Amino acid sequence: MRLVHLKDVVTLGNVAIGFLSAVLAIEGDVQQACYLIMVAFVLDFCDGIVARLTKMSNEFGKELDLIADHVTYAVCPAFVLYAFFRIENGGFVNALVAYCMGMVPLVFGCVRHARNEVYDIDFPRFFLGTPRPVSAFYLVSLIGVGTHLSEFVPKEYLPYYKYFLIPVFIWIGWNNLSFRPFLSHHGRKFNKKLKFFMSAAVVLLVLSGIATSLTNKPWLLDCLFFEMLVYTFLTPLCFDKGDLDGYKEYVAAKKAEIAEDMKPKG
Repeated sequence: MRLVHLKDVVTLGNVAIGFLSAVLAIEGDVQQACYLIMVAFVLDFCDGIVARLTKMSNEFGKELDLIADHVTYAVCPAFVLYAFFRIENGGFVNALVAYCMGMVPLVFGCVRHARNEVYDIDFPRFFLGTPRPVSAFYLVSLIGVGTHLSEFVPKEYLPYYKYFLIPVFIWIGWNNLSFRPFLSHHGRKFNKKLKFFMSAAVVLLVLSGIATSLTNKPWLLDCLFFEMLVYTFLTPLCFDKGDLDGYKEYVAAKKAEIAEDMKPKG
């Protein structure tokens, strides 16, 4: 019996596009690398649809999807972030800063993956901590804003924008390890408000994508940043009544479980 099926091919396509994003970043095309992270997400979304259509949902596919997500949303953005901060002939200090910033999505992504797998962090209808795709989207959209600014701001001032982003990127990475609830599509029936937000988000992304293709300016990344802000701070207004029942108790129990496991043994 075959191990890899059509749904898994789509999942591996997610990895392939993520890897291409890292390659483009290394080659110096940071903006295109940012766009490819979004393309990889589309394949990540489609593998579940293909699994349902082909009735091939299984544990192997779920594990492969987790690994693919880690590569696309933690490993590949590390290269994009490194390339964004690296300045040719920038010297040792610049190389060190670029290396450290590249480590941000990688380290926090690894720790989040291990935490969620070992301690089974899974609250119904929610992600706890910033989801990896959202973290990656924040990173690439903020980089996109930087490339957009380069058209209006003298190049000698752009490094200041990059330095301003350092604590922002660290904050985004750190929030991967929080227990803040983020809306999940798993096991959820969407109410009218959420359906409206989702429909509007898709329409805006399509329109901004068209604007990007016509003007060759990163409007798509600008729109993505706006939508990540909406997702983070406004979707809680659309939660169903009772969605967070038992949330505080669950988080307290998980924190206690982690604290107990972190105690020295023997």
